[in-house]
Amino acid sequence: MGRQKSLKITYTNDEKWLPKLALQLKADYTDHTAHFDNEIGKGSFYKVDIDWGLQVRKFEATFHQPVIFGQKMETPSPKGYYVLLSNLSERYIETSSGENTCKLGYSSHNGIYFSSPFLSATFLFEPNVSYLLIFIIISHDRVRNFIARQQEPKLRFLENIINSNKSIYHAEALDAGLIAALKDIDKNLNDERPNNLLLHSKILDLCYRMLQKVDQRNNKQPAGKIHAEDVKKLNEIRRDLLDHYQEACPPIADIARKTAMSPTKFKKLFKQMFGYSYYQFYKNVRMYKARELLEQRKMNASEVAHLLGYNNLSKFSKAFKDVFSVTPGKIAGD
Repeated sequence: MGRQKSLKITYTNDEKWLPKLALQLKADYTDHTAHFDNEIGKGSFYKVDIDWGLQVRKFEATFHQPVIFGQKMETPSPKGYYVLLSNLSERYIETSSGENTCKLGYSSHNGIYFSSPFLSATFLFEPNVSYLLIFIIISHDRVRNFIARQQEPKLRFLENIINSNKSIYHAEALDAGLIAALKDIDKNLNDERPNNLLLHSKILDLCYRMLQKVDQRNNKQPAGKIHAEDVKKLNEIRRDLLDHYQEACPPIADIARKTAMSPTKFKKLFKQMFGYSYYQFYKNVRMYKARELLEQRKMNASEVAHLLGYNNLSKFSKAFKDVFSVTPGKIAGD
């Protein structure tokens, strides 16, 4: 039996994207939402206009057939839209833009990407898979306005990136900090009355962090390509660290043996893929989870420390402060 024929959906990043998508998906829609439950699949789109030129979109869907979303480019002009897209689904989506192709997903090497205006993009969604995506759309004018209000050295740093003649297409693994930021945005979007001020702050912070990562990669010596089998093994280790944050960090010697690498090779490739050393990555995972629990007011600092295996509250407080520059008591309101 051959592969099902793909349904092709075209979209633009302008103000008319929602009604255009709704029409193609046979969805019911309002100014801010679109819902469909038909032969194409079941899902919803939701958008919040945070401020002028700044919008966040959430997309949840399961399709009954392969679906390809393709960006339709408008007539070129000096302006356009920057896009930050994250796939929080267990299953990756295949995305391509020009010569750039990646598998974007929570469990894959790349979970979030940032692109500059006028880069066309396509996304392939497989049938019978539940997808959750968050899009952040920022107009060129909004980006310029944000940059103009910054102080040195942030001002010069941002101008160097945005004013570059090179198009930006930057894909990144989801580390603990990015996951925490996206969870905060998703949680706020689920509220009946989203806090636009909080969303505004979280989104701009997320975009700034992605631009920092663009700058870091631009200033690095080109790294050697990692073998596909090693990428798979390293992703499995990353996922284990995310899922087992309550446990003690496995020694590098044991993990290197598990991946059939030398400790030196493992440390080098892990940092190359995820931007942090193995131990720092795991420390971040644990501390961001600790912060999430403290902010939810479900546990106090002592209880969170015990959950993470700290017998000494002061050691937990020091580790927390190393990451966030504040004590856990400040977050918990102790």
